[in-house]
Amino acid sequence: MRPDRTIPGRQRLDGGIGDTAAGAIGPEIHAEAVARAIRFMRQRLGEPQELRDMAEVAFLSPFHFHRVFRATTGAPPGRFLTALRMATAKSLLLETKLSATTVSTAVGYSSFGTFTTQFTRLVGVAPGRFRAFTARVGDLCAGDLARLMPNDPDTGAQVRGWVGERPDQSKGVTLIGLFVSGIPQERPQSCTLTVSPGPVALPCAHLSGDFAALAFSVRWDATVRETLIEDSAAGLYVGAHATGVRVSQGRASDGFSIPLRAMRITDPPVLSAYPLLLLAGRDELHDGGFGERLSG
Repeated sequence: MRPDRTIPGRQRLDGGIGDTAAGAIGPEIHAEAVARAIRFMRQRLGEPQELRDMAEVAFLSPFHFHRVFRATTGAPPGRFLTALRMATAKSLLLETKLSATTVSTAVGYSSFGTFTTQFTRLVGVAPGRFRAFTARVGDLCAGDLARLMPNDPDTGAQVRGWVGERPDQSKGVTLIGLFVSGIPQERPQSCTLTVSPGPVALPCAHLSGDFAALAFSVRWDATVRETLIEDSAAGLYVGAHATGVRVSQGRASDGFSIPLRAMRITDPPVLSAYPLLLLAGRDELHDGGFGERLSG
C-alpha cells in the first residue's frame, strides 16, 4: 500500500477531504496546484514519474489533476513532462560537453534510440545536428535573421493576422507559426519572422486542418543560442491566438490576433528549433539543402 502523503492540515483541492467541492475552486488555486506539480517534474527529470505522484503534490485526485493540468497548460501531464525533458536536453547539448547519450540519461531516458526519436520529432532536428549547427550559427542575432527575411511577400494563399507589441516595448523579433498542438514543438506547418507589433501573413496553400497560432518573441540583439535555451538574456515573450485557426484546402476561415506576454511556469517550453536554424542557415539553402541536412 502506498503511504498517505497528504500533508496534515492541507485540504485536497478536489474535495477529497473536507467540504470544499471541486467546482468551487478558483482558477488561481488550480494554477498554483499545477505549478507545484511542474516544479516537482523539473526537480526529478532524470527519474520515472507517475501521474499519481504529480497529483499528490498538487493535492488532487489523479483524475481531477489530469483534467485541471490540461485546462491550465494546454497539454496533458505526460506531454508536458516530455517537453520539459526535451527543453533541458537542448540546454545540456548547448551548454555542456556531455555526450548525447549522457544527456538522454540525465533527462530520464533509458533508451538512447527513444530519446533521439523524440528529440528529432519535437525539436525538429536530431541531437547531434542540433548541437553542430548551433555551434555554427548560435552567435547570430535575432535582428540578423529578421534582415534575412525576403522583402517580396508570398502572393499565394495566406492566413493573415496581427502580433502585438512586446510588453516592455523593446525592439524585438517575433516568430509566428501554425502548429498542430498548443505546444510550440515539432516543425510548424507554416511560419514567418517579423518585427512586432504588426501584421503577419502565413502561407497556407498546402494546408488543411485546425492549427494553433503561436508566437514567441525575443530581443533584437538576442542570439540564436540564447533563444534556443530560453536564456533570460533573450527577453522571451510568448503568445497564442485564443482559438484554433481552421484552414480548408488552403483557405483560412478567419484571421488571428496574438498578444505577447511574459512566460509563466505553466507555459510549455518552446521546443521547435527548426525555423530558427533553417533561417540562420539561409545562405546555405542556395548551395543545396540546409534543410535536408538538418533532417538527415
